[in-house]
Amino acid sequence: MKYVNLHHHSTFSYGDGFGTPAQHVARAAELGYPAMALTEHGNVSSHFQFEKAAIKAGIKPIFGLEAYCGPTDEENRRQFKNHLTIIARDENGYRNLNRIVTQSWRDFYYDPTVSGSSLGVHRSGLCVLSGCTGSLLACTLIGGKGIPEPERGYDWWGAREVIERFQEVFGDWFFLEVQPFPELEPTCKINPAYEKLSVRLGVKIVVTCDVHYPRMEDAEMQALLHAAHRGKNSVEEQMREWNYRVPLTLPPSDVWLVERLEETGMSTIGAMQAVNNAKLIADACNVTLPKAERLVYPQSEEDLKPWTQLSY
Repeated sequence: MKYVNLHHHSTFSYGDGFGTPAQHVARAAELGYPAMALTEHGNVSSHFQFEKAAIKAGIKPIFGLEAYCGPTDEENRRQFKNHLTIIARDENGYRNLNRIVTQSWRDFYYDPTVSGSSLGVHRSGLCVLSGCTGSLLACTLIGGKGIPEPERGYDWWGAREVIERFQEVFGDWFFLEVQPFPELEPTCKINPAYEKLSVRLGVKIVVTCDVHYPRMEDAEMQALLHAAHRGKNSVEEQMREWNYRVPLTLPPSDVWLVERLEETGMSTIGAMQAVNNAKLIADACNVTLPKAERLVYPQSEEDLKPWTQLSY
């Protein structure tokens, strides 16, 4: 496989992801993936377990975050909070990723919230994808997350403004994120629109699968987690509010991905570019988690005496 998934959740995405980092890595190895990323909701807590499992399986680990982004004032940030996929390209980028996460918890409101100013200050070494259908770009283009739907279809000018703002900060390391879900109406509106914007504005496009569990049969577990996390009375009630037939798991092949993207309205060339750009990003990401040096305390002859003989 050429494809590498860059938007991926484990059980560390509390109440949403299922399966340990090791279980997700094992599934990626089974399918022949050369690399994979973990991008938990609002935290980087899975990264140590992930790196350990990936190295053992011979898979390149890529470290990231699905951030909640928006204003940090209490009046606006819950209503206008959007998703953004952030990936560390190098060790400086990983330090900046941690700085962003730390700041987001300082600005905590309901969920840790990343501000635009924090992204601007800590942009070095990062690759940013526009995010899922709950992103600022997607919601500006077709509506949602506090942004009203355009009366006459797409808000092209608004979307262009958002893209250009991200390009000013991240340059060529900002990508438009498409997903292979023809079952979802918003995806079928967004994907072909992003392909057009990609050509017009010269910004690359990349596909992610928003993985939440290792295997398709685990989808019911996600429904159970959602029901418990969101206060539903039953799993059945939760399943009526969400399409759990969407395969939020690793795709079996590059061909499968291209075909699914075509079903959302993308061209074959655009779909293939989106798959190839995932590998391009993966190849550029080379991070080894920093390790703390072993602490060595100075010793004296006093330290070797029984404690009853010590003089104080």
